[in-house]
Amino acid sequence: MTQLARTDQETLPQASGIEVSRPGVGLLAAVAAAHLWAVSGVFGKIVMTGSLSPARLVFYRSVLSALLLLGVLLWRDRTLLRLNCRDLPFFLAMGMLGLALTQFTYYAAIQSLSVGMAILLQYLAPLWMLLFERFWLKIPLTRARLAALTLALVGCAMVSVETGATRHWGNVGVLLGLTAGVCFAFYTLMTRHALKSHRDLTVLFYSFFFSALFWSASPGSWQPLSQIETYKVWMILYVVVFGTIFPYLLFMHAMKHLSASHTGIISTLEPVVAAVIAWILLHENLTRLQLGGGLCVLLAIVILQKSSSKAELQTAGGPPQRLHEE
Repeated sequence: MTQLARTDQETLPQASGIEVSRPGVGLLAAVAAAHLWAVSGVFGKIVMTGSLSPARLVFYRSVLSALLLLGVLLWRDRTLLRLNCRDLPFFLAMGMLGLALTQFTYYAAIQSLSVGMAILLQYLAPLWMLLFERFWLKIPLTRARLAALTLALVGCAMVSVETGATRHWGNVGVLLGLTAGVCFAFYTLMTRHALKSHRDLTVLFYSFFFSALFWSASPGSWQPLSQIETYKVWMILYVVVFGTIFPYLLFMHAMKHLSASHTGIISTLEPVVAAVIAWILLHENLTRLQLGGGLCVLLAIVILQKSSSKAELQTAGGPPQRLHEE
């Protein structure tokens, strides 16, 4: 991946890389992020009933998140907005090829496949992360990680297959779903790299800023909020704050203490929690197959946590790194 240029914030502990691995903290952050995303998904489903399309919801999500983060950065520390020109292509790729395309390909896959199948294909992302860590970063592929990944994917499949109506498996839909998983893995790995030299808020702001630029150029994505029902506007704001900004910050915090694939496997908890919430709030059926899938995902997380010794986590995260001066 592209080597990021040094910034003024690199002297700060939070921006100088992953200095201390605390797997317990990382686990809690990743689990909390999955829960917030799950609640947001249920709210998003309610918001998209009627004339509001998925593209418009993602547009509002990106633009409003970028604006709120900009306000926080201007109020807290304007120096966090500094971005070296050499870093611009990296952040542009992360925001557009990573974040924006993940959402685009996922929602496009839904048009050809069931929602459950689209979720399943997107959550193949931990597999791509694990392969990248093995063949590119030379991180050992332990039996525990393979077992956890297998359980997580099987559990995710058991939950997701039950979440949507069965549709024909079109080649285009499958390709889009697989692309969504690759893009999600791409964004996660690039984010983890960016956190070695930039603060969380900086990385998240530019991710959504470039994602908003991408979606603003998409035809039919924009619609005045005044034309949307009031209760949906409040739900959109909830999705932006508690379904986007907070969970992404928690996800980034988790990546400071866990490997990318480890964090990705824990994130498969999201469809499980979403199924439970939909069962409680939307009165959707929760089958035995889904319950079994949820237990598989939970077991995968337990295996990861039990097997993650301090030495293994230091190998996965790498020693504290400082970027080379150019």
